[in-house]
Parts: sequence; C-alpha cells; structure tokens
Amino acid sequence: MASTEYSKANDDLLKKTMKRFDDSWDYAASTWHRRWERDWKLYNNERYRKNYEGITDTFVPMTFSTIETMAAALGNGRPRFDYEADDPMKSETSTKPLNALTDEFWEADQWDVKVYEGIREMLKKGTSPFMMYWDIDRPRLITFDIRDFIVDPTCTSQQDIQERGYAGRRFFVRKGTLDDYMVVDTDPDSKTYGELVKRYKDIDEESTSPTGDNDSGKKATEMFMGSTLKTAAEDQDELIEIWDKDSCVTVKNRKCIIENRKNAYKERHEMKLREKYQAELDVAIDPKAFEAADQRAKAEAKGVIPFFLFRNYTDVNLIYAKSEIEPIAPLQEQLNDMSNQEGDSIIKQLAQQRELDPQYQDWIDLIDDDPSTVYPFTPGSLKNIDSPQVPPNSFNNRMNIKNEIRETTAIDQVAKGSANVKDTTATEVKAQLNQAGQRIEIKARLLEKDGFYWMAKILFHMVQLYVDRPQAVRVNTDGTQEVTMVGDVQLPPGVGVYNPADFEGDWQPHVTLEVDSQNKKVEQQRSALQMYQILIQDPTNNLAEIKRIYLPKITDLDQAELDAILSPSPEQAMMDPAMAGGAPAEMPMEVPNGA
Repeated sequence: MASTEYSKANDDLLKKTMKRFDDSWDYAASTWHRRWERDWKLYNNERYRKNYEGITDTFVPMTFSTIETMAAALGNGRPRFDYEADDPMKSETSTKPLNALTDEFWEADQWDVKVYEGIREMLKKGTSPFMMYWDIDRPRLITFDIRDFIVDPTCTSQQDIQERGYAGRRFFVRKGTLDDYMVVDTDPDSKTYGELVKRYKDIDEESTSPTGDNDSGKKATEMFMGSTLKTAAEDQDELIEIWDKDSCVTVKNRKCIIENRKNAYKERHEMKLREKYQAELDVAIDPKAFEAADQRAKAEAKGVIPFFLFRNYTDVNLIYAKSEIEPIAPLQEQLNDMSNQEGDSIIKQLAQQRELDPQYQDWIDLIDDDPSTVYPFTPGSLKNIDSPQVPPNSFNNRMNIKNEIRETTAIDQVAKGSANVKDTTATEVKAQLNQAGQRIEIKARLLEKDGFYWMAKILFHMVQLYVDRPQAVRVNTDGTQEVTMVGDVQLPPGVGVYNPADFEGDWQPHVTLEVDSQNKKVEQQRSALQMYQILIQDPTNNLAEIKRIYLPKITDLDQAELDAILSPSPEQAMMDPAMAGGAPAEMPMEVPNGA
C-alpha cells in the first residue's frame, strides 16, 4: 500500500472523529448494550437470568410470540407517503406521480422486507437504525444492528440529529476490497471531475499516528465485536463512518482516515443552487455576479444526515428507546422458572427415586426398572421415595404470569388468534380486541410521525437533488381510464409524468401506515352506512341518488361494478317511474366483511 504522510490537520480530525465514536459507544455500552443483549436472548428463547437450576430446561416463547404478533400488525402493508407544499400556490399539484416514483423505488430495493425487519428490530431492541443513500439513479436502504449505530449522545430526537448532531455506522469489509468502492468525482477543480474514482484513500496504517489507547486489549476486542468470522482481525477491516451536516469522515481500524469529503447532499444542493442563481444573471451587466451567486449558493446549501430511526417507547431526554421486551423480561424469566420447577416435579413423580437397605448396597448396579425382575431382598428393603404432589396453584400461577405479560403488552390471546372464546362473552372479546387495537394504532401513529416521517423527508430531499428531469411513472388510476397529456402526446392509461419543476421548494411529508389506514377506512364506511340507513327510511328521498352517493363509500366495489348494479334492467325500466323517486325502507346493510 502506498504510504501517505499524515499532516497535523489529519491527526486532529482523526482524534475528533474517534472522540465522537467513543462518546457514542461509551454511552451505549454503559447501559444499552446489556439491555440489547438481554432482549436478543429472550426473543431467541435463550435464558439470561436463571433463579432455578434443575433437570428441565425449557423456555416458554411468550416473548417471541408477542414480538411477532405486533410486527405482523404494524408491518402488514406498505406506508403511503403524501406530501404537502409549504407554498399554498402549489396546493393543487397532484402528488400521484411522486407517490408512483416512491413505489418504484420501494419495489426496486425491496423496502418491504427491510422495513419489516426494522419494525421487528424496533420491537425487539427499542431502536432500529436505517441508512439511506443515493446509488446512481435510485435510493438504497441499509438496515444494521443498533449496536453499530453511531449518534451524538446529547441528541434527544431525530430533528436534533439533523440540525446539530452527527450520526454514522460501524461496519466490516473484507481486507483488500476497499478499492471496489467507487464514487463520482464532484470536485469541479479535479482532473477527474465527473468520472468514477476510488471512494477511499490508499493509506498505510503503519504511517499514521495512534489515537490514544485504541490499541489496548479492550479496544481490540470491541473493534471486531459482531463479526461473523473467527479470524476477523486477519481477514476484515473495521470502518467507522460518521456524517454531520457538512462532512463525511471514514476511519479504518481506528487508526487512519481513508475518507474526508464534503457532505455529498450538501455539495449536490450547492451545485443546483449555483446553477439556478447563475442562470438568472446577466454577466454583461455585472461580471462579478457569478461570484456573488456562488457565495449565496454556499450559504444556503443544506446537508442531509442520511440516517433515521424507528423507535418504540421513547424518553423525552434520550435518543434510544425501550423495547417491547423491557417491561416483560422479569415475567418471562419467572415463567420459565415456574415451568421448569413444575416439569421437574412431574418427572420425579413419573420416574420416582428409590431407597435401598444399606445391607444390599452391592446390588445397586444390578437394579433396573424391569418390572419382571425379582430381587432376593427382605420385603420393604427396596421401595420408592414418595414425591410431593404438584400443588394446584402452580398451574394457576403460570397462567397469572402469562396474563400479566399479555396485559402489559396488550396482546391478548384473542388478538393472537389462540383463545378459546366459548367461555368468553362477545363484549369481553370486543374489549380485548379494542385494547390490542388501540395499542397497535398508537404505535402506528408514532411510527408515522417519527421514523417514517424522517424516512419520507430524507427520501424527498434526495429526489429533489438527483431526479432533475421529467420521467414516466406508473400511477394508480383507481380503476378509472384517466390519461395524462404531455403537450400534444397522450400517454397510455396508468402512465403519468413526474416533473421535478412541480416539486421545488419545501414540502412536508404525511405518512399513513396500512393498519392506520384500514382503521380510518372502517370508521368512514361505518359512518356512511349509518347515514345510508337513515336516508332510506324516508320514502320521499331519491333512492337512486342515495345509492349512487353512498354505495361507493360503503363498499370496495370499483366503478364498473357499481354502474352494473345501479343501472336498471329493461324490466325495471318499464316499471312505474314514480318508484324512481323513493322506495320503502330496506333492510339495513351489513358492514363488508374484512372492511
């Protein structure tokens, strides 16, 4: 490897970067690492604290069942991203092309899988980190373990991170593969401007300055924590990548800086602002205007820290959140202990121990469980030791612990689909479902306003920066034959055009998860059904118009199906026209199944 002389500036930057990493790591290690390890073990049916050691060693998978039930509810469906312009003059702009573009990105990078994994990690460990980056012509999403997330520990929210903090990640690469990472050279003064160049510098670690005690045994152990290789120190390099609003710095093996560049998104924003402001100038009038436009672009350019978090139970003073397992961990271990004690007691009854008169101790190795074996012992010399009976309260106690776990998480047996509802009244079932549904609904709303909000915001900012020309997209026409005109050209049905000029300026994302969307839809259908039932009671009302207005709101039928239903048959058309103005009261309609 080529040797590069490190300057004092690089030494200072290395120390600053490693201090940022150490601050983040030490804060997480002091409290959170222990919690994350416990939560991982309980989810994977591993004991973390045993208060009883016996023959039986079983694990009751209540934790796994709870997490998977919640993950299935929250991850059932794709979130819908809607955007609203801060400029009221753009309120009429259709966001269908933007939503369609987002759907294309979503499918191309399999975000359904990655988001579901993130939701599960959020429930398991409290916080799940993501990194989004732009890859040539589309965004990419990376999920990674929370232990490898780097964040300013003084930040208390994701807005803090974007405005004044830093964030990053720790990851491993195979030795010798750094040359495979290429980026486009965006430095206008470079000879390779616009070409693909190596992202990381080729630096000899031995020529760099140490950063304090990073070579100690403790630091060496931490460096390769989480690697899947036994020979990680010989075969892998650890990279620490930290972003702030202005720059991105990458450190290799905690010894040398292999990347120090301007925040790529701030650089891109600055370039677009410069082009915009310079296009408005007349050089013949003011030759120095270009320099002023350049300074204005630099002052107004904003960087993006491309990390966001899914967070479960948040604390107003902390960036990390508590997991779903945190409050039930002691109950889970108590349940395991009680189950194992009860199991041991049953084993002792089924395979009872025996006592033997000491005068026959030489026969011990010859005694077996064969009922046909005859022993030449004095009656009563070999007999079973009476085992205590399992107390009836043992079963009740285990059931009570399970119920406490369900009440804590609001995931009842009915919500899991495992309850025997024969002895449960309809009112009790409805109350249990409402309790679980409200908890899930609140979680969905918080995800919409926090994790998915920042995901949508970062995504939209990248789209503004990199999608700089109109492009055709597949739009959802809701079953209609809506067409789009581009000049004099009519596009096929279902094809629209995303035009970057329509989405300039600041836009605010509004995210709706499938679970929240379904709840709202059911409520709207129920309200429409109630109004429909009221209106059809009056025979003077126009029944045809009532059906035309309210059937689309009550049912999920498409327009063609509704037209077929509402269009009278020839026999009906020959009936008394007076009937068109009203009709006798009809039987109330049921809410559609599954709505």
